[in-house]
Amino acid sequence: MNIRTVVTSVIVAFAAIGLLSMLITSPGQLMRQLIFTVVSVAIVIFLFRLFMRKRTGSINEDRAYSKAVKQSKKRHSPKTKYAPFRASSLSPKQKKKPVRRKKPSHLTVIEGNKGKRGTRASSE
Repeated sequence: MNIRTVVTSVIVAFAAIGLLSMLITSPGQLMRQLIFTVVSVAIVIFLFRLFMRKRTGSINEDRAYSKAVKQSKKRHSPKTKYAPFRASSLSPKQKKKPVRRKKPSHLTVIEGNKGKRGTRASSE
């Protein structure tokens, strides 16, 4: 046996003996300690998730990323020249696809000073 295994077994045995003796002698105090421990761990986990969510970004960023991945895959997928034959294309009533409006771009143009003819090195 490894020394770590022996030490771990001894610690677990002591913990089990302590829990059993506390359960026998004072079960009310044991329950209070367990409830206090569970509530404390729940508060720590809640705070950890609250602060880590702000660091890692929101769910909206994940959605925007997955949407961008879908658009990229759609753009870079190989396009076929001929569409496969469909039986529904022979029907007398062909449904028109709704016209999709293009979303306005979120990019803006920043005006520069192109008329200014100075060198960057000179401060005049």
